[in-house]
Amino acid sequence: MNLVALTPCCVDYYPQLQKSFMGGNSLNVASMWKILSPYSNVSVITALGNDANGRMIFDFLSHKEIETTRVYMQDGSTACNQLRVDEHGERYGIEGTWNGGVYETFKLSEDDWEFVAKQDIIAIPANNPNFKEQLQRKHKKQIIAVDYLDIENCIPIEDSIDYTDIAFITAHQGVLKKYQELAYARNKLIVVTLGADGSYAFYKGAMYFQSALSVPKVVDTTGCGDAYQAAFALKYVQTNNIKESMNAGALAASKIAQAWGGVGFIEHSF
Repeated sequence: MNLVALTPCCVDYYPQLQKSFMGGNSLNVASMWKILSPYSNVSVITALGNDANGRMIFDFLSHKEIETTRVYMQDGSTACNQLRVDEHGERYGIEGTWNGGVYETFKLSEDDWEFVAKQDIIAIPANNPNFKEQLQRKHKKQIIAVDYLDIENCIPIEDSIDYTDIAFITAHQGVLKKYQELAYARNKLIVVTLGADGSYAFYKGAMYFQSALSVPKVVDTTGCGDAYQAAFALKYVQTNNIKESMNAGALAASKIAQAWGGVGFIEHSF
């Protein structure tokens, strides 16, 4: 199976620890795919700055045997961010600290798009600068899994839902009905993740629920949503079973929650 994650990769700095950890949607998704399906061809297409953070991410991807031929090192800074984690392990972004670096203006080349056209699953966040073009270029046999991020990001899911195969969004109980109605009306699979409150999926008039799996200690929820999405999309393509896919997603998220950083658990897993 050919799997590709489209930007970004970044480095998250935790002031409370005075440490940095690798992360970002693509890094987190691709890493989980490689753990769950080690014989699949997993690729990342992104731009990294030619700095220490960029080289750290590139070396990590290479070490994990994730394809890096389309990871472009450019003059400038690698995307970075600052996060804080509360006593319950919940992750919060520190306002004003996001620096997109070279990622902000990165555009796929025609050769990159030809490569993407050969992939079975494409994972992409809806705020990606290549998002609209990806929707236009999607082939019928491909599965496109879109991360609409947190509901607070206010990305208008209604505008692009018709072009997606799996839509993920992090929200709260109060808006479940909204996404249920949208999924049914547009005949699309929408998965709403609620953190510790589990997740819901809506598709073809049916509703599914998956509780969050308990762990000995939640250390850091950074990357849990990405891990969930990666595992769900992969299992769904393999089985076409929503309930099994939700369970796979919850299991993946529970592993990530037990270590610092979006790929802390994965760094020591293979």
